[in-house]
Amino acid sequence: MYNNKKISLVIPCHNEEKGIQELLRGKPFFVDEVIVVDNGSTDNTKDVSEKCGATVVYEKKRGYGQAYKSGLPRANGDIIITLDGDNSYPLFELEKMLSYMERGNYDFVVGCRYPLVQSNAQPLINKIANGLMSWLISILFRINLRDSQSGMMVFKRGVLDEIKVKNTDMGFSQEFKIKAFLNPEITCGEVHISYLQRMGNVKFKKIDAIKNLCSAFGLYLFKLTSRLKF
Repeated sequence: MYNNKKISLVIPCHNEEKGIQELLRGKPFFVDEVIVVDNGSTDNTKDVSEKCGATVVYEKKRGYGQAYKSGLPRANGDIIITLDGDNSYPLFELEKMLSYMERGNYDFVVGCRYPLVQSNAQPLINKIANGLMSWLISILFRINLRDSQSGMMVFKRGVLDEIKVKNTDMGFSQEFKIKAFLNPEITCGEVHISYLQRMGNVKFKKIDAIKNLCSAFGLYLFKLTSRLKF
């Protein structure tokens, strides 16, 4: 527990046996629950996760967002943390994010990777693409969000009742952030974190970048035309 609040980690995984093992070795003492969503892995992700003390949820329908849709409802924590299973988001940053959340009395906090602490942690093309996407989203939605593509988020359990994400693919976390930052009932912040070179094969493809771009414009058009709660 962290200051009397139960902490849950939710981690989507597809063939991340090396990354998830290294990640969970560094699990802080205050983490009460780890839920790994095995999204159709063909390696030893499930066995490695269980040996590291995680509860494994199996989701056969592929998709980054689909994995989260299966895992998030299983979390019992007062505070829920999302991150990838490739060890790119180090768990030693959790206390920093939780402390930032507490000091600012935030409901939702994003871990911002830029500027990168390790310059070689990400290819140049990814840095440019992420920077452009984050700039575009900040302009379209008029929100102060520097890293719209970050996979590390910390939020109070009640946020799940306020945010309904439709995207079941790589755009899940992007949509989650946009809707959180636009919701007047949710106080949001962003804090700089370290980012490491991922372990294992890269899952993100060029088509995913195009899908994320289309998703952002789709959300923007919906916001413009709908009178319903965004």
